[in-house]
Amino acid sequence: MKNEFLITAGFIVYIILSGIDRFFVSIPNIIYIPVMIANFILIIVGIILKRKNK
Repeated sequence: MKNEFLITAGFIVYIILSGIDRFFVSIPNIIYIPVMIANFILIIVGIILKRKNK
């Protein structure tokens, strides 16, 4: 369950941040890049933990 939460949270934040940046307000790179790196880390950790528990 925790693994799925990490993957889902990473994708949701990615979709929300990309949508805001594209359609509403341009987000500065100094904020956008670290948040995206954190999202990809969440997704990768979730996938690794999911495979490890199988």
